[in-house]
Amino acid sequence: MEERCPGRFQVVIIEGPPHGDLYELEQTTIYRVIDTQSQAVIVELEGEMSARLSIDTGLWDDYRTYGVCDVRISPDGQSAIVEHCNGRVEEILLPA
Repeated sequence: MEERCPGRFQVVIIEGPPHGDLYELEQTTIYRVIDTQSQAVIVELEGEMSARLSIDTGLWDDYRTYGVCDVRISPDGQSAIVEHCNGRVEEILLPA
């Protein structure tokens, strides 16, 4: 679990355990924006990574990501900046 931004709001990143079948690897990452004053979860977002075992090299290959790839608090602390794996970026306003 990783925490970011020591202001009123923090982004807590929780990486789930790897799962999948013998030739596929999947991992879910949860991003939580927490209000440090009330300990309330303001927003929870999810991203997913998957990879397949290469029959040529025996290594994990063909990585794909879905959903959210990163969340951070804006410099002014008033919004969460969400980066989606498809390149889209959105801003979520946080409570005053």
